[in-house]
Amino acid sequence: MIDTDTSLPTSTENRMTLTVAARTVVADAVVELTLAHPAGWPLPQWTPGAHLDLVLGPNLVRQYSLCGDPGDRSAYRVAVLREPDSRGGSLAVHDILTVGAMLDTQGPRNNFALVDAQEYLFIAGGIGITPLLPMIATAEAQGIPFRLVYGGRARSSMAYVEHLENRYPGRVTICPQDEVGHLDLP
Repeated sequence: MIDTDTSLPTSTENRMTLTVAARTVVADAVVELTLAHPAGWPLPQWTPGAHLDLVLGPNLVRQYSLCGDPGDRSAYRVAVLREPDSRGGSLAVHDILTVGAMLDTQGPRNNFALVDAQEYLFIAGGIGITPLLPMIATAEAQGIPFRLVYGGRARSSMAYVEHLENRYPGRVTICPQDEVGHLDLP
């Protein structure tokens, strides 16, 4: 639950209270939260494709894909799209969570693990880019060929476009719908 209490959190198996260490706008209506242990303790390991449950209020638990570096145990990163028709989760993240807020979490868990392959074709739409970021970085680090096709409504609403284009030149195709239409998946 969101709390402004600064006392040290308690931690049980897969449950932690983390602090919002940073809050960054990464695209129109998309905010990235950097979550860290308030005492600086290392966080549990995770693998590409994992998500973290954020407890945003009573009976309000939402899952968000971890989009940071799995090797960085100092913080978790999640990116959240503000949904106008939200049932409460994205609005809580955008309207209530500020740097320094304490947040109960559970996980990480991975139900979308990167499978071994000789090459990858990653296809992302909108905020669906988040679980693919650590997968792409892993493929790159392992020297496995990959391509990314990333579609969204408009370039300004697509998180991490500049990062992807700069870090992986020639392997990323950005397809904003307002510029090129819908992704031609066939």
